[in-house]
Amino acid sequence: YYFGIVSFVAPLATFLTLPALPAIIITGALAGGLGLIVLPAAQIVSWLAWLFLSYMLLVVNGFATFPLSSIEVGAINSNLIWTYYLVLALALWLNSHRRQASTLTTKSLTSVKPGINKITNSVSKLPKKWVIPPLLVIAILVSVAAVTMPDDNLHVSFLNIGQGDAILIQKGNQQVLVDGGPSPQAIILELGKKMPFWDRTIDLVVLTHPSADHVTGLVEVLNRYQVKQVLHPDLDFESDIYDEWLSLVEDIKGTIAQAGQQIDLGEGVVIKVLNPQIPHLAGTESDTDNNGMVLHINMG
Repeated sequence: YYFGIVSFVAPLATFLTLPALPAIIITGALAGGLGLIVLPAAQIVSWLAWLFLSYMLLVVNGFATFPLSSIEVGAINSNLIWTYYLVLALALWLNSHRRQASTLTTKSLTSVKPGINKITNSVSKLPKKWVIPPLLVIAILVSVAAVTMPDDNLHVSFLNIGQGDAILIQKGNQQVLVDGGPSPQAIILELGKKMPFWDRTIDLVVLTHPSADHVTGLVEVLNRYQVKQVLHPDLDFESDIYDEWLSLVEDIKGTIAQAGQQIDLGEGVVIKVLNPQIPHLAGTESDTDNNGMVLHINMG
């Protein structure tokens, strides 16, 4: 509810990390207390806490890399939460009355009585905790899939990521992300709202400008999603996050942006690069801004 994520590996990850939790709490509290009295001793204890924390992070990050380890569902409306509990209560009630319903059904459908009795007996032998949760998970996944299934329309979504820009362009199964905003968490949640939960592929990621409020979120996108191609201007810009971007895109098919390039999304949808010009503008008030990328999308 608070993080907008449903994890499928949490039970196993919790089982593996739980033994380290008491040690983390004890060494962490001890280090905090000693830090007020004897700082060198607190540092030694902190190293012990670091060992246990490193193990926990190793397990958590390891499971997070698995395909479909989690799905981003975005912000969940409180009405949906109440609906979930009502459905759960109804499922429990139906489960408690399944024998009575089974008896009525077998009496009215005498022609298929042997088959129904066999199915009923098989289901009744299963523990309730094995039957209800899988059914609820399937119902939720089917509902989410139905809502997020791609269509043939052109969708241009200006994502709510705070200051900065992030635009998702979708046409059929093709997806283009333009900029990522300043927050890794915000861009991942917004993509989770717009993309099918099983889809971890973005066809093209475009960086229009190397400043932090454009590139920071894209670094997280490159780490979380399979990106087929990147398009960005060849600009000299000094920042740690931009250097990280350049390091990540070395392993991805990339194209340096220049005016005149076109990206064909099919069925008459074309994205055209209007800027930067080659050679780049020089000697302006802000060469980096004036050589940023400008796109024009046309349909029809």
